Amino acid sequence: MEFIPYRFLRNEPTALRKKLEDQGELVLTVDGKPFAVMIDLAGGENMDDILLMVSRLRAQMAARAIRSQARRDGLDKLSEEQVEALIQKTRAERKH
Repeated sequence: MEFIPYRFLRNEPTALRKKLEDQGELVLTVDGKPFAVMIDLAGGENMDDILLMVSRLRAQMAARAIRSQARRDGLDKLSEEQVEALIQKTRAERKH
């Protein structure tokens, strides 16, 4: 996947569109840091389906990050009773 500076979008939109058609996906950058992904839809793909898949992938990535953090914090070793107590404590704190 090719990384393209944002200014290329602004200065050469036709060339960018050609690159996108040729490669299928591009990553836009600002100051060398990625900030957006462009996906070519010319193949007839349904945009709503693609956006749904992106949303699902983001949710999976968030869940993986939460599980990893829980393992680092030792929370994966809690007993069922400890988990239930933590849930009850959190619910009680949210009510107040």
